[in-house]
Formats: sequence, structure tokens, C-alpha cells
Amino acid sequence: MKVLLVSGSLRKQSMNTQMMKLAQSFLEMHDHVEIQILDWSNVPMFNQDLEFPILESVQNCRNAFQWADGVWFFCPEYNGMIPGPLKNMLDWMSRPLNPSAGRTSALSNLHAAICGVAGRSGAINSCQQLETLLTRLGVIVLDEHVQKSFTGEQLASSEFEVDEQLKNDLDTLASHFISFIQQ
Repeated sequence: MKVLLVSGSLRKQSMNTQMMKLAQSFLEMHDHVEIQILDWSNVPMFNQDLEFPILESVQNCRNAFQWADGVWFFCPEYNGMIPGPLKNMLDWMSRPLNPSAGRTSALSNLHAAICGVAGRSGAINSCQQLETLLTRLGVIVLDEHVQKSFTGEQLASSEFEVDEQLKNDLDTLASHFISFIQQ
């Protein structure tokens, strides 16, 4: 089974990236799970004038999504919304792989899980919005999320606090996600 991990933040010390790496450790405990972390940092702003020929950075992302059986997203929340760069990358991925052959995209029929770390909201808004968007794009989303809030001090220091509850939640979600993909 192949799982693609996607941090919705481009920040190097992102708490969502830190959560993603913790979740990766739980996935690695399962047999026969291959993991890839998506680097989408060089995907440009979507522009149909750039769509053909396909840009290398976009093709690399498409290849990663097409490789995967499931995608686990880790989504921050900015002003109550999903981050613009993440939405932009998903716009690129939603484009038809072969425009003359129909609407199949790199996202079609993938299974996904969603987690998020944000301030007081705990990323509840962005996780719900991401689930809505992914469903609209033909992704089958697990109806189970892990969300964590943080304080302003933690944000300023990029200190990601890991407690037993978060470990248990991510371990459980990793198991449920693997089962969800196998259905």
C-alpha cells in the first residue's frame, strides 16, 4: 500500500509538517506500507496559459498522487480557511490528465485522511473545508480527523507539543486510514 503525505504548509518548521512526521512514524509500524512525502513547494500559481505543455513541478506532483493509494493531508488554518498555496496545488491536481479523454484527474478516486494544527480553532474550519473540496474533486475522504490547537507562544517558537492523546489519536487514525484504503 502506498501513502502520500502532504503538509499544507510550506513553512520549514510548520507544526503541520511536524504532525505529519509524527503520523509517518505510526504508518511505518504497519507492514507493507510505502510512504512518500510530497514536495510541492515549487508549484506555480495556477494559470491556464501554463497548463500545456505540463510544467515539470506539476507533473512531479501528479506522479506522486497517481502513485498513491491514499493521501494523508495535514492542513493549517489561515483566517478560518485552508491555505491559498494548498488550494492552488489542488487546483493544478484537479485538471484533467488527458483533456481529450475526459475529466479524470490525479485526484480521482483516491482515498484521503485529514489532520490539522492551528491556533485556537484547532484547524476545525480548514479540515472541514478541505474535506468539502476534496470530495468535490472526486476524492473519497475518511470521516475522521485529528485536530490540534496551539498557543501564540508555541507558534512563535515553532514548538510542537506532542502529548499522549495526540500520539494515540494519530496511531488510531493511521490504522483506520489503512483499513479505509483497503476497502
